[in-house]
Amino acid sequence: MTRLGVLALKGAGVLLLAFIVLSVIATVVGLVLSLVATVVSVLVTLAILAGLVVGAAALYSHLWGDDESEFDSSPVSHSRPATETTDPSDRVRSQYVDGDLDEAELERELDRLLEEET
Repeated sequence: MTRLGVLALKGAGVLLLAFIVLSVIATVVGLVLSLVATVVSVLVTLAILAGLVVGAAALYSHLWGDDESEFDSSPVSHSRPATETTDPSDRVRSQYVDGDLDEAELERELDRLLEEET
């Protein structure tokens, strides 16, 4: 083999080696880009799903929620309105109905009121 043939063979080997190295580098870069694209795709999908869930919850709250409590800033009293009764037994009975007195306390108060009347 002549010197030119050996040189040509070495050149072909270098080109083949360069082609293999570039192929490996291209494959690694492709895998990294594919992984990045997958992660970005998952994040975008999760963000869209979160937006849909928040939107559905807001729509549900708007359509079927309690709108008065959202906009009313005044405190709401859930107790019975104060009735001005002159009869103490009615007052004691209303305290029992409201849950302020139990049955034993109701009986004691009614007994006390009956004793005061006599």
